Amino acid sequence: MSTYPGQPPAAKKTLIWIAIACFVIGVVLTGFFVWRIVVTAPRSPQPIESGVIHLKKDGLTIYASVPVPTPPCKAQDSSGADVPLKPPTGSETITINGDSWYVVARSVDPVPAGDYSISCTDDQTSATYAAGPGMSVGKFVLSIFGAIGSFLVFFILGGVLLTIGLVKNRRRNRPSGTFPMQPPPGAPGNYPPPPNTTFPAPPPYNPGPNPDRPQDR
Repeated sequence: MSTYPGQPPAAKKTLIWIAIACFVIGVVLTGFFVWRIVVTAPRSPQPIESGVIHLKKDGLTIYASVPVPTPPCKAQDSSGADVPLKPPTGSETITINGDSWYVVARSVDPVPAGDYSISCTDDQTSATYAAGPGMSVGKFVLSIFGAIGSFLVFFILGGVLLTIGLVKNRRRNRPSGTFPMQPPPGAPGNYPPPPNTTFPAPPPYNPGPNPDRPQDR
């Protein structure tokens, strides 16, 4: 592309492309964390009244409708082998559809999905027991914060960079001067005078009579 004297340089769009990249990254990360929210969202556990539950994901967690002092439950896999259980390290409660469930035990190892037989013997409380796959409330909360943070950070950053880039491009595209450019030497109408050229002296200044002055009347 040809350029001419006085023409502004081509506007650089680096900031605009970076802003677009920020928008794309923000969309991808936000979508990823939304998917994690769906995956890690707490779900209602299955009642163990029948004694057999089916886990669709890894891990086994046993819940009670009220706090219980010790986990009075046992679990076996489909082959009849005992599944080692352990109590939670602290008090953990989930509330789903207005119902609160208290974690009373978890499998020591992340057992695979499948059918498991669970029995709970509790003569001290009137608790109702249920079970479900392993879930972490912390991962669910982190996924929510990740989705919100990715959206805000990358979309705000992209909007700021896009605004700065558009303003700079608009300033670069403005004309740099308002005075006409002089033609370069040798252009038509701008030939230098021949060497050793002399010009006649200007005539003496003679203002002539002025009728407003008394001496010229």
